[in-house]
Amino acid sequence: MPLSNRISSTNCRCLYRPIALLLLSILSLTLLSGCATVQKSFDKIGDKFSGKKRTASTLVSEEDSLDPMGARSHRRILWDDLAPSQLSTTIKTALTSKEGVASAKQSFDMGKQLFDRASQMIKANPDGTRHAPIFIEAASHFRAASSSHPDSSLAEDAMFLEGESFFFADRYVQANRAFEGLVADYSGSRYLDQAEQRRYSIAVYWLNLKKSGASISLNDAKRPKFSLAGEGRRILHRIRIDDPTGKLADDATFALATAYMDAKRFEEAADTFSYLRKDYPGSEYQFRAQMLELESLLKSYKGPDYDGTPLAKAEKLRKQIAAQFPDKAAQNQQILAQQGSLIVNQLAQRDVEVGQFYERRGENRAAKIYYEKAQADYGGSVFTDELGQRIETVANLPPVPKPPADWIQKVFPDAKSEKSIIRPGSGAGTIIR
Repeated sequence: MPLSNRISSTNCRCLYRPIALLLLSILSLTLLSGCATVQKSFDKIGDKFSGKKRTASTLVSEEDSLDPMGARSHRRILWDDLAPSQLSTTIKTALTSKEGVASAKQSFDMGKQLFDRASQMIKANPDGTRHAPIFIEAASHFRAASSSHPDSSLAEDAMFLEGESFFFADRYVQANRAFEGLVADYSGSRYLDQAEQRRYSIAVYWLNLKKSGASISLNDAKRPKFSLAGEGRRILHRIRIDDPTGKLADDATFALATAYMDAKRFEEAADTFSYLRKDYPGSEYQFRAQMLELESLLKSYKGPDYDGTPLAKAEKLRKQIAAQFPDKAAQNQQILAQQGSLIVNQLAQRDVEVGQFYERRGENRAAKIYYEKAQADYGGSVFTDELGQRIETVANLPPVPKPPADWIQKVFPDAKSEKSIIRPGSGAGTIIR
């Protein structure tokens, strides 16, 4: 065969190989996603016919606005897994069988050598970037090791080092997936605190990136392609659920609540601050959390036409803050006084507007009751001066409105006051009803 033909044939094979790998990876991704969907459908059908009821914890995990499908599968394929440098590993780990200890040990040892080498490069040059591709290659070997020999101490080590490798390579989405897998498969892992610390750092980084104005990005491996703040909140949410008594549980809860405030989701913020206040009484965030919970409650109140529960909770919490933190409350006296005044005015407004509603209908007795209630309960409100005049006005008016078409009642007798009719000509005077 001529050299030119051999070169052409070789080029064709080189061209077809990556295309085939890409198609195979997409097919694998589709099959994996489809299998998960089908499995969930079968689970629901099985529950229906077996009479199995879902527990409260199951419902919470399924209906959670942050994580509607519960803990995410750490075996899911990410877009970054389809990069040319990782495509072959992605296909191998997706389609591999449990090859055994020997294969896993070989992959782990190769990954560890690369990991140690890249770690030395960071120490020598912390600001350099040459270590990143070596960490990525190490992560591929660790991923292959954990897939080849799952449910083992070797797999536990491999999953942690996979996360560490991706973390130091600035591939935070893949790093978080590895740490999630470690927590899911080894809930009591000796690496738990370190893994949760990494996840917390990743979540805070993403949330701060969103606050700085970052938008959608399709080529940045440091962050999700979409829903930057949502993914950050999801990680914080999972940290406090996966390790509720861990070192970072209250940190994650506080960060999650403040993230809700940044997103102007004040009801969820207030609920999360309340969770921290009740479940972590010794937390260093207690005073700040309660002050922010108070602010969230006031901002979640939608007006006199809506439920007034947030106002009642806010007033109760304001008094609790003053009693629990007298020194800090004194330092924040002006803020607490302003919030107290706002609460009183908004509570008074609710009664005043109800009174005005009855006054417009001519039901002055009911209006007077609400005006007097507002005057007695909220004497320092902005409505105090006008309430006296309103009470005097409605007191001099008919207590109830004049019935419509009252002339009809004069024409037709009241059914309750029937008169006896005496039959004419009956000597005994028989009464007919």
